[in-house]
Amino acid sequence: MEVIASKILLAIATALLGGWVVRRPALPTISPRKFLGLALSLQVLPAALLFVALYVVAGQPVSSDVPGFYVPPSHAVLAGQIPYRDFGLSYAPLFPYVGASLLYIWDADKAFVLFGIAMNALTLILWHEVALRCTSVTRARQATVLYASSGHVLIQTALGTNQIWVAAALAGSALLIERQQPAASALVQAISACTTKLLALLFWPVLWLCTPRRGTWLATCVLLTAGVFATFVLLGADVLDPLRREGEGISSGNLPYLLEPLSTSLGKWRYLPYDALAACTLAAAWLWMYWETRRWDDLRRARVLPAALALIGLLFMLFSKKSISGYEVFVMYPAILVLAGTALPPGRQITFLLVFNVLLVAEPSAWFRVGQFQPLSQWLQGAGVIPLLLFVLTDIALMACYAFLAWLSLRSIHVSGRDAGTANSESLPAILGATS
Repeated sequence: MEVIASKILLAIATALLGGWVVRRPALPTISPRKFLGLALSLQVLPAALLFVALYVVAGQPVSSDVPGFYVPPSHAVLAGQIPYRDFGLSYAPLFPYVGASLLYIWDADKAFVLFGIAMNALTLILWHEVALRCTSVTRARQATVLYASSGHVLIQTALGTNQIWVAAALAGSALLIERQQPAASALVQAISACTTKLLALLFWPVLWLCTPRRGTWLATCVLLTAGVFATFVLLGADVLDPLRREGEGISSGNLPYLLEPLSTSLGKWRYLPYDALAACTLAAAWLWMYWETRRWDDLRRARVLPAALALIGLLFMLFSKKSISGYEVFVMYPAILVLAGTALPPGRQITFLLVFNVLLVAEPSAWFRVGQFQPLSQWLQGAGVIPLLLFVLTDIALMACYAFLAWLSLRSIHVSGRDAGTANSESLPAILGATS
């Protein structure tokens, strides 16, 4: 419980710090360079202090997936082994090669944490540039500060997870789409799909929808990614291995987890109805966005790209049977940008994000330490009523936050479509504010 309490306090402290910075009257008027330095300091300094406190002073090992799932495959590659052929892997084929490069420089699990801190700083810079093209300077700066002070992102960075890698690639691809560079955007996505996890493919339909010259984007993505996977097939690797591994995984914090006790009679197929529901929901959301944007020009579609990414990511968090809270990092900035673009007072936005970050950091730790990674049907058989009730209420609250942000994302896209005849210079916050 001490670990959970520490994470909650850290999330509260960083959210309050970010809220204090956002409300400073001088924030909109400082120079772009000074603002970016402020935002990076707000993000990097706490991460560096946490790194020193945990891994240098306290001498703790890195937890999460790093020691068990990142380091061994990386060492295997350094020993000359081939992924999917000589050892199992849940990630993309080039992931252990990136890890091997890090461990070659510093053979310690902490290398992944330092790399995560650098990637998170890059993510902030890229998303801020995207935001400046989609909204006003004031709203962009507000979103960047709130992202920089996210306790959830800070903890994911301190754990060294590769969720930050996916987020950085999304931000880079989005910025290149804003700059009308589809081939370069696709190249970034192909690299992401081959070096992180297959889950990166979740956002390809949205990126394709919002990019100019869609054929160029799709061909670049598919050919490069297929080429990498084909190379490993020729080396004798079973490239379907990560699909099987990930297909068997579950997590709490989503609708299938809470509904799973209702389908235990289906045995090993008990999650199949929920997989179908998730697939149908994501497909329906994409088809709706396609229909909504079918007559838009490239500029207008690019402007709603953050909201479209947030919508798909949040629906995945709600309906997928494996949607650990760390995956929310993929679309944390776009979700915050959508929230910043509403007419909600800054105080309410800050309060919501404080609660959201607390839930994101507390929920997976509670499932691990109290629920011990069990499906809910098993937990019901042996857990005390009070701990189980508190956990279920936490899950419901977290899913309510996902649903609220998904609704805001959907509304922003819809309102942009309804006002498609207005001037292209009209900003997203102005559009949303007009409906409030």
